[in-house]
Amino acid sequence: MVELKFETNIRASAERVFSLLADLRDYDRWLPASPAFRGTVRISEGPIAVGTTYVEPGPFGTRHGVVMAMDRPTRLAFEQPMTLKPRALGVIGIKLQHMLTPDGASVHLLRTLELSPRGPVKLFMPLLVGMFRIENERMLRTLKRYAEANPD
Repeated sequence: MVELKFETNIRASAERVFSLLADLRDYDRWLPASPAFRGTVRISEGPIAVGTTYVEPGPFGTRHGVVMAMDRPTRLAFEQPMTLKPRALGVIGIKLQHMLTPDGASVHLLRTLELSPRGPVKLFMPLLVGMFRIENERMLRTLKRYAEANPD
């Protein structure tokens, strides 16, 4: 297993940042597509809550996700194993957790990513870890920029 941690301070309320992270249907408003992230699709019906499912297709595989925890506005967790293309390469288990700590008019965000490769993909993990790192850093920069420019 590989664990990556990403942190940032955002000049917006914890509630605002939590809402942006939790609203899977609205990611395209603040998080543009990239080579690694092409959007969130096939989100299950109803409000986003524990048990909500979704799909994130990407160039290397497809993530089939589920919301695992929602403790508004301090904790949000997802599990989204990625089946690689081609399938023979295996699966990367992905657990993603956000911990939000309010601090006055700002919030500290800790994003923890756990990667658990199964199958031949283990051989490529040093390269893939770098790609995961780049995409998660991009996501946090974009979230920070958007939340600070649109605090309400």
